[in-house]
Amino acid sequence: MTSKVTIRNGVDQILRTRFLDIIKSVQPAGRWKLVVVDSLSLKILNSACKMYDILEENVTGKLSLYFLTLVENIEKSRQPYPSVEAVYILTPCEDSCRRLVDDLARSNGPMYAAAHVFFIQGLETTLLKDLSRRLKEAKVQDLVKSLKDMYMDFIVREPAVFALDDPQKFFTLFSNQDTKEDWTSSASKISGDLDDIAKQLLCVCVSLGENPHIRYHRPLDVPGAVNRNIPWHLAKALQSQLDEFCKINPSFPPPRDPPMQRGTIILLDRTIDPVSPILHEFTYQAMVADLLPVEETPSGLKYSYEYTQEDGTTKDQETQLTDQDTVYTSIRHMHIAVTTEQLIDDFNKFMAENDGGSGGHASVKSLNDMKNMIANLPQFQEMKTKFSAHMTIASDCMTEFREQTLEAIGLLEQNMACGETPDKTVPKHLVDDLLPILDDPYTTATTKARLIMLWFATCDQVDPEQLELLLAHARLDKQHKDAIDNMSYLGVQLSKSASKQGEKSSRWHRKKRESVAVTQQDDVPFDLSRYVPVVKRVAEGHIKETIDQSLFPFLRVARPEDLRRDSSHSPKEGLQLRVYKTQWHKKSTTKNAAPKPPSGPPVIIFIAGGMTYSEMRSAYELAQTHDRDVYIGSTHIITPDGFVDALSNLNKPPPAPEPVVPPYTSSIHHLSPPSSRTAPASPVPSRSSKNSKK
Repeated sequence: MTSKVTIRNGVDQILRTRFLDIIKSVQPAGRWKLVVVDSLSLKILNSACKMYDILEENVTGKLSLYFLTLVENIEKSRQPYPSVEAVYILTPCEDSCRRLVDDLARSNGPMYAAAHVFFIQGLETTLLKDLSRRLKEAKVQDLVKSLKDMYMDFIVREPAVFALDDPQKFFTLFSNQDTKEDWTSSASKISGDLDDIAKQLLCVCVSLGENPHIRYHRPLDVPGAVNRNIPWHLAKALQSQLDEFCKINPSFPPPRDPPMQRGTIILLDRTIDPVSPILHEFTYQAMVADLLPVEETPSGLKYSYEYTQEDGTTKDQETQLTDQDTVYTSIRHMHIAVTTEQLIDDFNKFMAENDGGSGGHASVKSLNDMKNMIANLPQFQEMKTKFSAHMTIASDCMTEFREQTLEAIGLLEQNMACGETPDKTVPKHLVDDLLPILDDPYTTATTKARLIMLWFATCDQVDPEQLELLLAHARLDKQHKDAIDNMSYLGVQLSKSASKQGEKSSRWHRKKRESVAVTQQDDVPFDLSRYVPVVKRVAEGHIKETIDQSLFPFLRVARPEDLRRDSSHSPKEGLQLRVYKTQWHKKSTTKNAAPKPPSGPPVIIFIAGGMTYSEMRSAYELAQTHDRDVYIGSTHIITPDGFVDALSNLNKPPPAPEPVVPPYTSSIHHLSPPSSRTAPASPVPSRSSKNSKK
């Protein structure tokens, strides 16, 4: 399996281009301009752009030769630059709007010469009127040169991956509810959360230039199972958002060259596949996220490790696993056995190309050989940093693999998840096979819980006595027992109807030992990677048109006339300065040759309640197999340990919403507030309230 897959229109590149187009659109008389953000827009900006991207657009926070600060945070005290025009990229909430007014109405004069304001999502009419009133009362409305909604409220992780950065939705969507109450009552409790998700998905569609057909999962009604019909209600909310947007912006979506049919967004939720979040995954990226103490960042993973220097001493090192690391992107979806082999091959190639033809360096044959050679190379600093990081990470993964006896555990997991052994026989005596692992004091409590949850999720019928036997041997604490009990909130029965749909890939079912050169203990059999995520099967069934229409219907059947747009209609008149632009979607003409068009329209997969690294990998596999742009997104990215922890809390009240930007309490410029600012500060804005009237 290779991960060298090209997404023609990567969502990361699209969002980056949109941010840079915002900055380019501001052409002040002076050369320099300054970017002002709030906490949320900064996180989104950082996921899409790097410092040098913004530097190239003549942006500075300090007019100095060294460009010490490129972006300013509106929530913090800043140095004024009254001769420089500012590009504000803000969250559409009252707190950021009031801070904007404070900047312009400062007692010692405005912070900047002018303000060009861009909101990351649609600004509600009530909030726009309130902002206009405050600017007018402060007599600074003329300083606002432009005011636009840009629909960019989501995080990009990779070319094919986006996230809404809202893990709390898992709790609000799936937490403890009375299974006897009807959906009408339950839906009202989470309608605000579904509206929030729909608004952010609108931002994704606008950025991709898509008014997609909407396909959703309609699970079978299984007696005793919780069925919230989240995809259906989300589909209706998203369709409403798209219809309203297209009504106001009749030129949307922008035309394609060459012409192509509309794409499709497939709306799912976490009930579609409760197995994938539990399994041990043995591809590089997923293995790192599962087994090593990494930190999630908006743009990737951060890992700290010990690095051996030339003199033999060790030093703490930190590495970022992002798309800027070409070694990482070339191996992240490879099986760990192929990963180590690839690193060794790449290292040997590098040494052969840089030894001046002397042949002074022997080829390395293992990670230990690589480690020893790198430690004795004072030159090639950039190469050393690149290879040593991934050499160390791969080695640490294999250490965990051996110490946690994951070969035996992984094989048992695959037998349960696939319902068959590698030789295609039905596994027998699963409970007997589980007991020694559950008895082992060196098996972690989370791993034991994952095994029992997997058994629970894949059984045709759960035997209460067998479940009690497993729990007795596992000796789990209350938190892990709660996680097992709370699987019922995901309606695990529902996944069985879906898992039969779509096409079954044989890529991960074949034994590959003979085709992969591995060394000594690095041999990881591909029998451990047979399970195909349901999400991949569903998307593949959609692409091949073999999907069960009753389980995955379209919300609306497209009429032939929908494929053409009446260009005689003029855009609906909106409030002044609120303009929608589509230039970012045009192809760049700087390339020597345009890329070959895809074989069909794009596919966007969205999973409410979290997506796994194996599901992210599936998007790239589908793109490669079917020559299509395939995107996948979710409310957030989940790891197995994080999933177990979240499940354990589903029977408790959802946590309080976190603010998207800090609440406005008073001006950081220490103004004597005029009458327009005597109103009490707004409540802490959350994802569900940032666009609402306060």
